[in-house]
Amino acid sequence: MKTKTTLMRFLLCTAATTLCGEAASADIYRSEGPDGTVRFASEKLDASYRLYLRDDSPSGSPASSKWNASARSGGQKKDWYAAFIEKLSSKHGVDPVLVKAIIDVESNGSSTAVSTKGASGAMQLMPATAAMYGVTDPTDPAQNIDAGIRHLKRLLALYDGNVALSLAAYNAGEGAVARHAARIPPYRETMLYVPAVLARMQATRNQSTR
Repeated sequence: MKTKTTLMRFLLCTAATTLCGEAASADIYRSEGPDGTVRFASEKLDASYRLYLRDDSPSGSPASSKWNASARSGGQKKDWYAAFIEKLSSKHGVDPVLVKAIIDVESNGSSTAVSTKGASGAMQLMPATAAMYGVTDPTDPAQNIDAGIRHLKRLLALYDGNVALSLAAYNAGEGAVARHAARIPPYRETMLYVPAVLARMQATRNQSTR
């Protein structure tokens, strides 16, 4: 129950306050005041903040992948990357900031990333999910991201636009969300994943308003 309460406080915090730091880092720091108020930030604002989630991916380090090879061929990796996501997100009517945040947290933009559970590609699609959307090569950025966005769109529709629940289902599966009465499953990975993506989204939005 305490974990669920902490997450709900985080969701309220990200909706009402500004997260500091650059969008390039997914590190999240947590501070709990004497009255139980929980605050999150993407940098250590004072001594009360403790590291809550670390981004172990080396920011900006090139990976040997189709994604990066394609990006480098145009000489403008960042612009190409953003335009690619923007185009596919617009095509399917999904927020590109959300899509970019998922990709950053899932794979740090590596099209050859493979998880211990078998998820692969930039948006870390499980084999069954990839097959459901007709993906023949999960390491192909175009196929992987297009399928990932379509899957995300379906989840957003299923949960009436609730981003947190959609992210929980993206990470843990729809069955897990259903088994927990349409709430975020109390799995450690999922409880870390949802706020990590939300924090990345908030940091990106903060960047765009500067």
